[in-house]
Amino acid sequence: MKSFLLIFIVMYFTFYLSDPSKGIEGKWMMYKVFQNGEDVTKEHNPHHERYLIFKSDSSFESGGRPFGKNSGKYSLNKAGNKLFLDSDAGTEDDSYWNFTISYDTMYWQGYGSEWAENFQIIQIRKKP
Repeated sequence: MKSFLLIFIVMYFTFYLSDPSKGIEGKWMMYKVFQNGEDVTKEHNPHHERYLIFKSDSSFESGGRPFGKNSGKYSLNKAGNKLFLDSDAGTEDDSYWNFTISYDTMYWQGYGSEWAENFQIIQIRKKP
């Protein structure tokens, strides 16, 4: 019984009190992209090389064909698991996402406009 209680306490602190920004830092590889429920990964990541790096100073960089490199700042609403990417390329490249992280997989759901809400992205953490 004591071991069950100990496991519960550890899980509580791991899942409910964790800081999402710590979970997001590192390199993520684009795995799947869906638009209107249709898998459009071949269009958005044809070479399976697109990546996104979240740094501890709230900056990000991304790259990979066919879209090339990008950088900017990111901000998190920790209470709502909302992510904002403020691109150096300009406001037309900024994006808003609801996100969840489960182990080494991050799930994004666009929000803020009808167009954005049609996108879902799955990213996989690249191991160092």
